Amino acid sequence: MFKKMPVCRLMISCPSDVKTEIEIINRVVDNINDSIGFSMNIFVKTLYWSKNVMPEAGDYPQSIINKQILDKSDAIIAIFGNKIGSPTQHYESGTIEEIELMIQKRKQVFVYFSDKPVRKSEIDMEAEAKIQAFKEKYRDRGIYVVYGSDEEFNYYVSMHLTRYLTTELANEVNQVSENTRFDDSISQRKEVDLIYDYTKFYDIKQVSSYTDSNIMKIRTHKDSFEMDIDIINVNKIENKEFAMALFEYAPCDNWSAFFEAGYFFEFDAASSGDIRAFQLEIKDDIRNKVIDRTLQVSCEEEHFRIWIPSTTRDSTAWKKISQVCFVVFFNSTYIDGEKGLLTIRNLKMVPR
Repeated sequence: MFKKMPVCRLMISCPSDVKTEIEIINRVVDNINDSIGFSMNIFVKTLYWSKNVMPEAGDYPQSIINKQILDKSDAIIAIFGNKIGSPTQHYESGTIEEIELMIQKRKQVFVYFSDKPVRKSEIDMEAEAKIQAFKEKYRDRGIYVVYGSDEEFNYYVSMHLTRYLTTELANEVNQVSENTRFDDSISQRKEVDLIYDYTKFYDIKQVSSYTDSNIMKIRTHKDSFEMDIDIINVNKIENKEFAMALFEYAPCDNWSAFFEAGYFFEFDAASSGDIRAFQLEIKDDIRNKVIDRTLQVSCEEEHFRIWIPSTTRDSTAWKKISQVCFVVFFNSTYIDGEKGLLTIRNLKMVPR
């Protein structure tokens, strides 16, 4: 008898100018199916409108795509090149509609923007303005990545899909057992070192509203990390521009047991140079902010302590944590000058 294998349906969405990236995604998926997919007993199936949508009369084209593909998908990869796409009945483009609907369904959304070199003749300033407006809308929700080459795109897609599959399977096991991976530590009233817990598998991501990677550097140590920010060469600074140290749990991690057990979210912070404050943001799987606090910081190290049960009415919001963000916005409240260093140490969950 044949053994049933779970299938992850991955929708690919992009305007018509994106070509090579579709081939890259399919190669990455083939490699995943032949490696970790085989060992984890899961199969990834890509869905794309030109290949998987059947002709159907009596409805709008986008509605047909939504019904035949999007409604059956577990996750979506959306890619933007030099175009935003054609408008639909409800949204500025089909790809934007598919992103929005998948977010509403609380499904996994991966968005990538191409920053590959293009010929001047291929640049459409109106389309570029629309893409920038779209990026601005989603900037604070942290759901997109910018890539500069096919090799970089291949790297990001492979990394993100692998993380998604391994974490999603782990989450399914947790949901069935109603346990979390922290239960043993919590039952023994142990501290959980969040820097060690994260960096033993992943790197803390440096994210900036600027594509210039020299604006910020992150250095990670055994019990701390540093955000070294230098905006001296930035020509124009707007209040919404930022640099961020990002712990990304793709797709999410279950922290509800910390809520139920009355744990504290604690860390020490200090700054040098021109940094005066930072924003602490903890977000759920649809980028709602479970915690969003502006914290003052100085050269004198200060201890910050947040009691988890005081943040929300119940533990529901803590069941799917996707991001922990330390953000420095480029305005005088956060950085009163051009350079500074923010140090975060002893980031832990601590029992009461």
